[in-house]
Amino acid sequence: MDENKYQGLAGWLDTRLEEWRNHRDSNYLNNWDEYYRLWRGIWKASDKTRQTEKSRLISPALQQAVESSVAEIEEATFGRGKWFDIKDDMLDQDSSDAEYVRNLLQEDLESTGCKDALCEVFLNGAVYGTGIGKISVEENTWKYPVEVPIEGTMTTERILQETVSVDVKVEAISPKEFLIDPSAVNIQEALGVAHEVIKPRHSIIEGIEDGTYRDIPIEGSYNVDRLKGFDPEESRSDANDQIKITEYWGKVPARFLSEDEDMDDFEYNDDELVEAVVTMANDEYILRAIANPFMMEDRPFMSYQHDIVPNKFWGRGVCEKGFNPQKALDAEMRARIDSLALTTTPMMAADATRMPRGVKLEVRPGKTILTNGDPRAAIMPLSLGSTDQNTYNQVASLQNMIQMGTGASDSSQGSAERATSAGMSMQQSSAIKRQKRTLMNFQNTFLIPMINKCLWRKVQFDVDRYPVVDYKFIPYSTMGIMAKELEAQQMVSLLQAIPKDSPAFNVILLSVFQNSSIHNREQVVQALMEGMQPNPEEQQMQQMAQQLQLQQLQADISKTQAEAQEESTKAMKNAAEAGAAQPSELKIQEKFLKLQKDLASIDKMRADTENKDSETMRNIPEIEHLQSETLLNIASAKEKLQG
Repeated sequence: MDENKYQGLAGWLDTRLEEWRNHRDSNYLNNWDEYYRLWRGIWKASDKTRQTEKSRLISPALQQAVESSVAEIEEATFGRGKWFDIKDDMLDQDSSDAEYVRNLLQEDLESTGCKDALCEVFLNGAVYGTGIGKISVEENTWKYPVEVPIEGTMTTERILQETVSVDVKVEAISPKEFLIDPSAVNIQEALGVAHEVIKPRHSIIEGIEDGTYRDIPIEGSYNVDRLKGFDPEESRSDANDQIKITEYWGKVPARFLSEDEDMDDFEYNDDELVEAVVTMANDEYILRAIANPFMMEDRPFMSYQHDIVPNKFWGRGVCEKGFNPQKALDAEMRARIDSLALTTTPMMAADATRMPRGVKLEVRPGKTILTNGDPRAAIMPLSLGSTDQNTYNQVASLQNMIQMGTGASDSSQGSAERATSAGMSMQQSSAIKRQKRTLMNFQNTFLIPMINKCLWRKVQFDVDRYPVVDYKFIPYSTMGIMAKELEAQQMVSLLQAIPKDSPAFNVILLSVFQNSSIHNREQVVQALMEGMQPNPEEQQMQQMAQQLQLQQLQADISKTQAEAQEESTKAMKNAAEAGAAQPSELKIQEKFLKLQKDLASIDKMRADTENKDSETMRNIPEIEHLQSETLLNIASAKEKLQG
């Protein structure tokens, strides 16, 4: 590409980044510095409420609120082992690919320190209000010793073997290093975003040597004083070795990336915009300018707001919510410390005429002061009263205000409740409720996009390790996992109220394990599903037993019918004889009751038979015929009894 195009792209990009930087610095940078300082407990001269103030105390109340909030979010996210899950789409019946991808991706992310990076993102979100992360793809070579046989011998030797791996890493980005189009409320809809860092010159040389950057000379060093938010702690000893690197991801005019050398008629408003990545050194040298290399053409950044500010990209954190009461608390405590210093070590008044010439009046333990005359008349302490005890109540009230504003809990309370598992569960549940909004923000705007982006990178650049073909996955985490655990608890309660021989028992038990977070969930679910399948041999044996039982029941019914007919004939024959009716009627009633009992057995056999396979279903008409005959016999017996 022509060098004039690089210069034109550098000018076009620097103009917009400068506008974005000024907007960020003028609206947020000073507040961020204050939040960071109070969280660190660093005193500065501007904290003085009066010139005579001597104490430099910074209360740890806000620091405790930040640490408590971050710890609760970390526990809610990582406290369940599997901190994210991937489920297949509804139309896909085979979920084995989703389980494979989930386990593999979690292993790869944890091996590259993803959890540590996310914890830093949580901390930035609590301090600055917005947590930002970046995904990078690196190709690394790993060396490890192996034993190989020596040709022609029975021995082995140890050599170093190399393997190349494609690592997808997640890193936390400080808001002070991140630029975004002020008109946007999220990363994807912005014109672009940029990451600004100070790097040593040798890292640029390495990028040139491996072909990542253009081979161009970079003159001079970058003056870090130009960066308003630059942390002096990160300053390098060699000032001539500092290079500012700006990595821009977003839309640029297509003509800057084309091979067309005609730029005279360029108009930004009429030109096509394309997704690109541009790396610039010291705000003027273009090291790289290429089209977005990712297959989804997505930007490798994610962000979340600790507390949402409507229609704004930058959110509100714990420090912002507790800033004003923290400042009041610090002023109150420093005033009290100064008061205690005056009351415990009061000022002294001395008669100069009674003091030796040139003596320095100083009060300290064990010091001897020489006086001309009675020391009681020469030196006298000045009583300034005592420190107001109401200040202690005011401090407690301000501390309570910080807890109310930030939603942080006092870690020193509730130790008795935490002694039991039930108490720990209740405290964890309350922490989740306090942080629910933040957790939802993190899940929806950061974690789920991060999982998708990491998976896309693996699929694109690590094909051998991710050989799956179906990529229609639905990732979820934190709140989704907690919802599944709550549903599992409800189903466990249902299991206690359902008999084990009920058909619904196995179904609910299967759902309990499907919603659980145990490490061998898939194996348990597979074993349960196999156990729920009917055994063909047992099913055949049951069918044969039912056939025999049915035949026996048919024989009993036929015998009962014959006996009832015989008794009926005898009753009719002896009806004329006196005293013979009563015994016959009793016998017929006994047969009638037996027929009713047999009818109930037939009904039960019919219900059981209807649930069997087609071979057994062929016996249903015969059973219905026997049932009809039995009903007719009962009716006939009733008529004879009544006659």
